[in-house]
Amino acid sequence: MRSVVAGLFTAVGMVCMIVAVPSMWLSQRVVAESGFVSSAAEAAHDEQVQNYFAEKVASSVQERTGSAVLAEAVLPTARNYARSDGFVEDFSEVARQQHHWLFTEPGPDAALHTMELDISPMINRVVRSAPLPVPVQVPSPVTVTIDQSNITAGSLEDSGTLVNILAWVSVIGAVVASLLALLTANRRSTTLAWLGVGAVLAGLAGWGLAVFTNNLVSERLTDTDDASRTTIEVVVGGIVDHLSTISMYVGIGGVVVVIVGVVARVASGR
Repeated sequence: MRSVVAGLFTAVGMVCMIVAVPSMWLSQRVVAESGFVSSAAEAAHDEQVQNYFAEKVASSVQERTGSAVLAEAVLPTARNYARSDGFVEDFSEVARQQHHWLFTEPGPDAALHTMELDISPMINRVVRSAPLPVPVQVPSPVTVTIDQSNITAGSLEDSGTLVNILAWVSVIGAVVASLLALLTANRRSTTLAWLGVGAVLAGLAGWGLAVFTNNLVSERLTDTDDASRTTIEVVVGGIVDHLSTISMYVGIGGVVVVIVGVVARVASGR
């Protein structure tokens, strides 16, 4: 009877582990605003992202002033700014706007398939420090518009809530079930080895989600302009790389636990 109970708890613990790794990652690094902003901010160090926003700042100055000469004068300063800590700070704010668009219910008059990102702080920093021949005033706000054909404003709000619930339920379930399995098992070393297998499977599940997410984002961005698509892919790629790393560590930990369990089983058999 104890073996049956321990087996059930082991199975529940393994399933919960498989669910817990990707769901907790989603909860902490995507659904949580602070985690999303922190993950996205790492993309501010990517050269493609820096070049995109430097050119966007210069083109915005030209659009607002009607002067190509001023835009050319601003561009070198914009490129230097894009490689500074100030850009990382401002890019984090842009990421915060993206998160708000995805996870907050839009107003009644909002354009559901149009993401508008205010880059006024970036332009103001550059204009203030650029050696321009005449003073330049750029009225705020200055927005970058990204059309999303397959994603709508606030579309991830309900999904985010479900992910948060699933993440904590699965983590608590994995811990409780694993402890109960070890406490009720006749052969704890065997149970430990199976729990290690669960961790390995959890790592594989996380890795599989990372690959799936990359492919899905690329597919959903097919109708987005090249520059915007590159920026979003870099941001998402940085976030997904974090999941791949976490999954690798979980998988390695699971292998170690399997080895410990097998060694302990062999030793006890002797």
